[in-house]
Amino acid sequence: MNSTLEQSLHQADGRYFNDVELKTLEQFVQTYSIRAKTYALLCERSDDLILQALRRLAATDGTVVQQHGEKCKRDMSYVVRTLALTILKDDAAGFREQLVLWMQNIMSALHKEAQSARAYRLLQDVVREKMPAEAAQLINRYLEEFITALMVGAE
Repeated sequence: MNSTLEQSLHQADGRYFNDVELKTLEQFVQTYSIRAKTYALLCERSDDLILQALRRLAATDGTVVQQHGEKCKRDMSYVVRTLALTILKDDAAGFREQLVLWMQNIMSALHKEAQSARAYRLLQDVVREKMPAEAAQLINRYLEEFITALMVGAE
């Protein structure tokens, strides 16, 4: 569940929701359908989306894919699974806490921020081309935040 909504539920013990808390709940309910559809599409298509992105990366940076292809696929699969769950839960804060900061630190320690960002940019392109527009916008919004965080470590 959305961490903000979950926190509101815990804090509302013995009282009614205030207007801000109600608005958060209403937004959560109103966007559920597209979030559930996007989640289902990612479950169904994630492997293909990732493979297409890695093929595009191989066309421009074949050595990286040759040397690290399996690790790239594993990491990208993890990111997409986490992103899918984030979308279903509508939990941007959880996404940042559970994934973005963690991967930013790992990629920074390995000095792979720029290569990783390129792979995720290509994944954004594939998502834009292969997914329905509304789902692609939702997915790419989170991917953009992820890429931006990776590039902060590269500076």
